[in-house]
Amino acid sequence: MFDETRSIAAIDRTRGYIQYGLQWQTLGYKEHVVHYGSEPVIYYQLTTDRTRRSIQVVPDGCVDLLFCCDPQRPSALVCGTVLEGEQIPLQPNAVYFGVRLSYRLSLLLPGLPPKDIVNVQAPIEDALSQYADLSPKLAACEGLPQRIALFERDGMQLLSGTVRDSGIVGYCMTSMHRSGGAVTVRELAAETGYSERYLRMKFEHTLGFSPKLYNRIVRFQRALDSVVRSANPLSDVAASGGYYDQAHFMKDFKSFSQMTPSQIRAMIGRYTCSDIK
Repeated sequence: MFDETRSIAAIDRTRGYIQYGLQWQTLGYKEHVVHYGSEPVIYYQLTTDRTRRSIQVVPDGCVDLLFCCDPQRPSALVCGTVLEGEQIPLQPNAVYFGVRLSYRLSLLLPGLPPKDIVNVQAPIEDALSQYADLSPKLAACEGLPQRIALFERDGMQLLSGTVRDSGIVGYCMTSMHRSGGAVTVRELAAETGYSERYLRMKFEHTLGFSPKLYNRIVRFQRALDSVVRSANPLSDVAASGGYYDQAHFMKDFKSFSQMTPSQIRAMIGRYTCSDIK
């Protein structure tokens, strides 16, 4: 039966939060992971080049707060998960500070249901107006450690999701992450004591999309982790990721990333070589 306290069981929640565009299509990317209770938050900082006006993003089920730290034009976007690979606009030649909330914390944003920002990059003034004054404050900071400290001081309510109940959806999402996207809705129904129909309704009402699609996102991010962080043959990546065969893996992967695994590895290789030079 459903017990929400079990949803914070130990799993590696920093896996499955990869945004390769932010990391490898920008300059000077840095990140730092901080756990608040059981919830990981990824802080990162990057600089866009003088010509690039958009960055590739992929589905991850998380909400990012993305602050432009140009003192002359500070601004911020609240970025909900996308459902397929797409480009999001950024200012050229600008420093950005980002906060990627865990999937559970993304469920618990005050006054902002996740379904309202799926496929949306909303100005913070519209989505989380109580935090709009963070933009100029963060822009005035000197670097990543100072920005993290300021965000922790002024944005702690956004980081305290472990003291609140993420409900049946949060519980199911954790089960999906624990299984690598392999658990079925039928199995979740048996585990929680709710019907499959009820679980689908709760996901649609909360996230704006189905539990089946969330499972696919988890599986894709798990595969993306292997593509990015290992040199394993793609056939092994597909098999360990729970795909029926390599054709299924390629189709699903490209629908979410708009690139093949080989293209992503080649892109990372180009940017890595460029950094070394």
